[in-house]
Amino acid sequence: MKEYVDLVLSKKEKKPVDLEKICRSVENAKRKVSSNYILTEEDKSKIERILEDGVKKYDYYRTPNGNYTLFTRTSFRVGRFCGNRIGEGTVVTKTSYVGKNIKREEKTEKFYINKEDCEKAIDGDIVLIDIGGSGKKPSVKEILHRDLGNIVGEVVKDGKKYFIKPVDKKKKQLTIELTDELAEGGIVSVSLENQKDDNYYIAKVLRKFEHADGAHYDALLEAFKSGMPEGFSEESIKQLESIPDEVREKDRDHRWYFPNMEIFSIDGEDTKDKDDCISLHMLKNGNYLLGVHIADVNYYVKEGTPIDKDAFRKGTSYYFGGIVEPQLPPKLSNGICSLNDNVERITITIFKEFDPLGNVVWQKMVPSVIKSRAGFTYDKVNDVLNGEEVEGYMPYKDTLMKMKELASILRKNRILNGAIIFNKPEVRFNHDEMGNPTEVNLRYEDTAGMIIEEFMLQANIGVAEILTEKEIPCVYRTHDVPNVERLADFLKLLDAINMPFEYDVDDIINDKKVLQLLELHINKNQAFAPMLNTNLVRCMSHAVYSTNNIGHYGIGSECYCHFTSPIRRIADLAISRIISECVFERDKSIRDKNIKKWKDLAVDYASQASKMEKLEEEVEKNVLYMETAKYLSNFIGEEFEGTVVTVSDKGISVQLDNLLEGKVRTRYLDGDYVCNASTFTLLSLENKGNYYLGDRLKLRLESTSIDTKTVDFTIISKIKENTIKDKYHSNQYVKSRVDASRLKKAYI
Repeated sequence: MKEYVDLVLSKKEKKPVDLEKICRSVENAKRKVSSNYILTEEDKSKIERILEDGVKKYDYYRTPNGNYTLFTRTSFRVGRFCGNRIGEGTVVTKTSYVGKNIKREEKTEKFYINKEDCEKAIDGDIVLIDIGGSGKKPSVKEILHRDLGNIVGEVVKDGKKYFIKPVDKKKKQLTIELTDELAEGGIVSVSLENQKDDNYYIAKVLRKFEHADGAHYDALLEAFKSGMPEGFSEESIKQLESIPDEVREKDRDHRWYFPNMEIFSIDGEDTKDKDDCISLHMLKNGNYLLGVHIADVNYYVKEGTPIDKDAFRKGTSYYFGGIVEPQLPPKLSNGICSLNDNVERITITIFKEFDPLGNVVWQKMVPSVIKSRAGFTYDKVNDVLNGEEVEGYMPYKDTLMKMKELASILRKNRILNGAIIFNKPEVRFNHDEMGNPTEVNLRYEDTAGMIIEEFMLQANIGVAEILTEKEIPCVYRTHDVPNVERLADFLKLLDAINMPFEYDVDDIINDKKVLQLLELHINKNQAFAPMLNTNLVRCMSHAVYSTNNIGHYGIGSECYCHFTSPIRRIADLAISRIISECVFERDKSIRDKNIKKWKDLAVDYASQASKMEKLEEEVEKNVLYMETAKYLSNFIGEEFEGTVVTVSDKGISVQLDNLLEGKVRTRYLDGDYVCNASTFTLLSLENKGNYYLGDRLKLRLESTSIDTKTVDFTIISKIKENTIKDKYHSNQYVKSRVDASRLKKAYI
């Protein structure tokens, strides 16, 4: 029915119309398909519900007199307000509109909002804006949603009252009154308990930040500044008392029991929360039987309990600066829910049988109890696979070699199916006892890592396939095609630096194997490869959680979910619950009731998981930038080599060979510069030397700031200038436009 409502409002009715006219038009449209069709009262009620639901989703707009039209026919848009430190901001909107063939499509737009038109909106607010028209400027009309989380700030006193001044200058419009009397100048984290006025809140102190926090003071402060949720409720701590420390006899009931199977884990050196174990057996028919055994957190953390509420609130575990803020209390995450060595644990196991070519022959999920024989580390497994003798590992050498063999087959098949494997290492810092970053490590995927990744992917794919086949709700992990506009700009960049790619954007979007060719193409030039990989990754869409399965573009799967990390991700815990309640439940009437319940509940979990994952990424990114500034502060005045990775009117972003990044601001350059986006050039207006994307520079580190997470360089010399195609005429044109603009201003 919705498609007929869209048809009527997009093609038949150009102006707002009432419900009755929409119903008549829908009836006429349906009669063209079925001449005897008559719209019933039930159909009218359905159309009204579609319209009301569409108004809430901003697909439709209801006028003050009750008429309806498409939201895109109005000057209103909805988006997230991104504020800056001086009170201005931008709003990025994603508007659903009816495109060709009456299919809904999505359009992304960006609008600049002047300070006087922001209407008290602050960074992060979801706002309704009027984009203007006829000379009017875009303005905020209403703040639709505000989720501030915890706020970090400095204690100040005004008269007899105490307030906090937010550390985040984007939130300086807020007035936050404290219920506690504290020493002025102290740094605290607070929760906003109630709202007195638009931007006036009463707050409760959650944490005082003191240098006595010691080793991780800066990282903790940065994480909480980013909005990371903290701790566990008193009710959660009390609930822990009722949770056992070991598997009991009754816990084994109705579970497959694998105490003697060759099962082990492979994790990092310092890992304490072990979600997964693996096993592999060669069958007589020559096939591989893979077992992936995942902690059944749901067995101990039931829906609606205090610990579950805390886990849902946090959404994920937060890993930053060498420390962890866990989703679950450590008694669970490091104890009874962690698949530690030589102790029984409650698990969910998925078995998958593969033929020698890596095709899935059979797969099955079962509730289980396992006992891990050993906890291996990535480094030592790699040593064994490279032929070294490692104490305690040698009895498992044959199994590890077969695991490598199977994982390699699975990886090859995924690549043939269009999976994208990026050649981009992960930046990690080593820390001293005081939590200071002391060394930069570039973590590349190794063989042991590849084994775990491929086996976890197969478990996640298998679970999603089983739930989908059984028509059971699922919290899918979805990944859309790359961003078309960014990809087009990236291809222009390749063309400009004389590395043209033979395919266009449509070819890449429609055939994932073309994107694989693009990845191979940009790695042909070793000098540019890090810079180009960084820019290509930025073209990719962001994976999200959703109940609407659109597949996962990046891994090359039509059906995928996250199941293998329930200790540290709420989406995986939701999947564990869905499996237990909708697959393992023996009573059909209860099972059917649970399936119905999860149709709505899965949407809530998907929304919360996506939201908190974004926050976790923000925390991790901000701590990384802070640590970069902190680490490089030890090298002020020293020389580095780096590559230009972006240019703008504000200056140059440079990437050092260890992949740390900083900026060369235009104020540090000699003379006036302007950015020519078409040639990826920072263009000197006084012929003092241009800077191009991909240039190799010798740099001097001038300053760093832990507070603002910035790193500033100056340029000593250009080591190698990148070759930009057709740069001369385009640059001359830009210079002439700037000169003309200056002349006009001088004349006025």
